[in-house]
Amino acid sequence: MLRPLVGKWNEESCMEFWKGLSRRFVPATAKYRFNVCTDCNKQNFSALKSAFANGAVNYAQVKKIRRGEIVIGVITRNVLGYMPKDEIGIRHVDGFCARLRERVSRYCRRSKTFSKKRSPFYYHLIIFEVYNNFIEPYKKKQTPCMIEGISSRIWDWDDVFMNFYHSR
Repeated sequence: MLRPLVGKWNEESCMEFWKGLSRRFVPATAKYRFNVCTDCNKQNFSALKSAFANGAVNYAQVKKIRRGEIVIGVITRNVLGYMPKDEIGIRHVDGFCARLRERVSRYCRRSKTFSKKRSPFYYHLIIFEVYNNFIEPYKKKQTPCMIEGISSRIWDWDDVFMNFYHSR
């Protein structure tokens, strides 16, 4: 599981995120490129160029065209390297963020439980990720970890706490 980064998305946090991510994977090379799709946040471009070796990243952007709150179109483009148009997308991230905002009130700015410090955001996000990846089944009654072959069954909270306890 990736370690989340909580805070404002600025030059410093963006660089911290992509450098941390680059250390967690097999080093990307020109032969084995790292594929990334993001929104059009300008900080991603320079951070990706710094965090990964030259020519080791395929980076594409997804720009949503909105009329008020409604998305009326989507533009995709390659920024570094090349990704086929049908592989460029951020649907999984958008879906995760929507589930997070639906289920965890502290991520909605107008709620009473909105966190004002980073640590409550971070720890609540970790709990949500465990629930989302190991406990809550999706299509075909499988969790994301079952789909990826990380787990062969749906976990419950006892499994989570016992695995954490025994891993220390």
